[in-house]
Amino acid sequence: MLCTYRMIAVLGLTLAVASAPAISSDNTFKKSTELEKRTAKTSEDVDKYAIQLDKTERALFHLSQGEGKELRKRYKSFSREVDNLAEAQKHATSAIDEMASKGTEYFLQWGKSIAQILDPELKQSSMERRSKLMQKHDDLATTLSDIGHQLPPFMKNLRDIEAFLGADLTPANVSNASGMIQNCRDNARTLGSRIAGVQITLKGFLNEASK
Repeated sequence: MLCTYRMIAVLGLTLAVASAPAISSDNTFKKSTELEKRTAKTSEDVDKYAIQLDKTERALFHLSQGEGKELRKRYKSFSREVDNLAEAQKHATSAIDEMASKGTEYFLQWGKSIAQILDPELKQSSMERRSKLMQKHDDLATTLSDIGHQLPPFMKNLRDIEAFLGADLTPANVSNASGMIQNCRDNARTLGSRIAGVQITLKGFLNEASK
């Protein structure tokens, strides 16, 4: 009977060890899929923010040119676009943070999988592939984070213009705000150019990760 128990225990341990690599591989595949989905979502949300940024900049320009009855209509349009931009910013920054988090989880799990590979060539190939993708992801995450830090100050300036003109909407006040308006328009175009580069990088990372 004691011998039988020992055999069962040894068999159980053997099965547990044998199943460990499979479990790790499954987890790595799951993390890979999650990162791919989050990156695709980030790309989508960044695209939406870029579109809304352009709409807001155009609304700001039209506001600066408004006179008479048109001025109130253009102010309402500008205010609406700023609200839409704030919503787009919320989704984009959330997606960026989530993508960075999923990337950290994936590459950590991938490292654990590599440790279980016995064949030297396969291990080396996986290590090189992981290093290449991890560098691309880290560079992308850093760039996205840098852009993300620019969004709150930019939004604050837009809200300042909105509050300033909303309290006293007159052509004279629009003229008084002309410096801030032009500064916001310049920043919007600069931000848009940087985001355009990130949009290409995001799509490139998705293609690279799926090869």
